[in-house]
Amino acid sequence: MKWKARALRMGELYVEKSSLTYQNNVGEHLWIPMWATALSGGGYNILIDTGIHDLKWVKENICPCRQQSDEIITEALRQGVGWTPEDVDIVINTHLHYDHTGNNNLFSNARFIVQKKEWEAANNPIPCQESIYLKKLFDSSAVNYFNWRFVDGEEEIVPGVKVFLTPGHSDGHQSVLVNTEEGNLCVSGDVANLLENIHENIPAGILTCTKEMYGSMEEVRKRAEFILPGHEYSIEKYQNCNFPLIKS
Repeated sequence: MKWKARALRMGELYVEKSSLTYQNNVGEHLWIPMWATALSGGGYNILIDTGIHDLKWVKENICPCRQQSDEIITEALRQGVGWTPEDVDIVINTHLHYDHTGNNNLFSNARFIVQKKEWEAANNPIPCQESIYLKKLFDSSAVNYFNWRFVDGEEEIVPGVKVFLTPGHSDGHQSVLVNTEEGNLCVSGDVANLLENIHENIPAGILTCTKEMYGSMEEVRKRAEFILPGHEYSIEKYQNCNFPLIKS
């Protein structure tokens, strides 16, 4: 089964680059996009991650943030792939941080996929990650508990779409491997925030385990030919395939 992947920009965050490139680039700030990914052509409408829920909340609680009208998820879906939230069959959350789960509540017809380890970590986060897990975005007020499917490690969700465990940024982080006409695409979430993480073997700055992060990046390199990193700024809005190669 060959899938088409479309990158959907969910807005931008203003961060110190060292939060993306472990102890490198201290003092350098930049705007980074937040990406969701729509998968089509395989008999299901699949969305990977759902962006932020509230621009004001992010600005007040996390960091400066901006979002254009066509980066709000309902409009991004409409312009990018012609979907409404009701058209989405499956939502895969790479992990449960606020910028990847913000609009989970809109997808009332979807089955939600997350790692069991991530669900456990999000409901009992370590102190340094408490501020980036917002329970109201994934608890029963947002998603019916019975709509969750908790996976344990590697699993094929539908033919041609597989999740695999890539911990390090969070305990139960997962990446998604997609069989496209161009080759195997990894929607990496935040195991690689930027292309330079994967090209230069630099872990992210926000993590739960540095050693696991190195192992996860290597696992991505082994499996995929192309990558969509979670916050890479060189990707074009509504890009359809034509994603960067894993090897520079």
